Amino acid sequence: MTEPSYQSSPSIAASVGRPLWTLIGPGLGAVLAAYQFAMLVALHGVLQRELGLSNMVIAVVVAVHLVGVAVGFALGYLLGRRAPTSVVVPAVVLMLAGAVVMTLSGGSAMLMTAALMAGLGGGAVLGAATGLAGQTGQRRAQVRLALGLAVLGGLVLGPLLGWLITTMLSWRLAYLLAVPLALAALVATVAGGVAALMRGSK
Repeated sequence: MTEPSYQSSPSIAASVGRPLWTLIGPGLGAVLAAYQFAMLVALHGVLQRELGLSNMVIAVVVAVHLVGVAVGFALGYLLGRRAPTSVVVPAVVLMLAGAVVMTLSGGSAMLMTAALMAGLGGGAVLGAATGLAGQTGQRRAQVRLALGLAVLGGLVLGPLLGWLITTMLSWRLAYLLAVPLALAALVATVAGGVAALMRGSK
């Protein structure tokens, strides 16, 4: 998807920048990325017990997720500033698929696959959102702060909801809770991309 650039003129970009609504979808995706990582860390004991995994396997699963985040962040930051919709949409789909695979996991192989998918997608969304936050002109400091607080909220929400839902129902349902947020992020990102294209064509 070819999207309008907001960096063609440095002086204009510094004063105007990207509209704030273009960050709604990536922002929701960033919250989801933080939520999924926090869930993985907070529920590692439950996963180990329920799936019969060793400490080493759990450590590898977390490491795979972190490597995926690092790789995805670099790609998302480099590419997401120019074509955010084209980066964020597949990244959120990857996180969505990771949540589903995690929910269906019955062993270490599926667990590592889910962690890699969620890590790559989450990293790409975080990178794109970080890059976009720096393109909001004079409001970029406030936008970066808001994005940081949103990610922090995801990190806090993950363990809390994970513990609550796991205690009451099942850890699988706790991971499946990521699906509605992923769908909301997808809708917001696509809507923002279409609006940006329409605005750029005028």
